[in-house]
Amino acid sequence: MPDPFDPAEFDAPPPSDPGADYRTLLDAMRKAGAEGVAQQVAALSRQIEQDARQRAEGAAQAGAGVDALHRAAGQLQRISAGVWWDRLKEWIAAALIGLGLIFAAALAYRWAQEPKIERQLYGCTARWDAKTQTCKGNWVPLQAE
Repeated sequence: MPDPFDPAEFDAPPPSDPGADYRTLLDAMRKAGAEGVAQQVAALSRQIEQDARQRAEGAAQAGAGVDALHRAAGQLQRISAGVWWDRLKEWIAAALIGLGLIFAAALAYRWAQEPKIERQLYGCTARWDAKTQTCKGNWVPLQAE
């Protein structure tokens, strides 16, 4: 039984007369193959160009989105700083009001604790000792009420 794949068959020269028919057929197949490959390459290059355009558009949109996010983050940071400053001013104002109220309450308490002194002028009936700051006599009211 002969070997199904004999390399010697491929080394034999082609027949002289029937080769012309096959050569025409082979050239037609090559031409069709080249045209088919050219069409496939053209279609593939169009697809690659379209994908590249879509990627460029997507990158541009993503870049615009990133820029918008950066702007929003900057605005949020400025607003946050403003809110923080407003809160600080509110706390300082509340603390000053509280201190004012405490001071006013302390003054009112101190005033309430002072004894009530009735003012009436008295005079010494006898001799006044300047050295000891005492009266040697009796004290009498100078004005009658």
